[in-house]
Amino acid sequence: MAEILIWLVAALGTVGGVVLGRLLGRAEGKRTGREEAHLNAQRDQTERMDAGRKAVRDGRDAGAPADRLRDNDNAW
Repeated sequence: MAEILIWLVAALGTVGGVVLGRLLGRAEGKRTGREEAHLNAQRDQTERMDAGRKAVRDGRDAGAPADRLRDNDNAW
């Protein structure tokens, strides 16, 4: 009887370990995905800010406002 009880406890421990491992792995995967998404969003924001700064910088050196308006008229 004691031997059956030992095997039963061992089997339950194994199943519990597998379930716990899956849950922890899933939580770690979600956390990693969130971190990666956050880093991608930061990188995208930085790239857009740099592009905007470049556009402003290029726009200031483009000449007179009337010339810029005339040049931009057909660009849309």
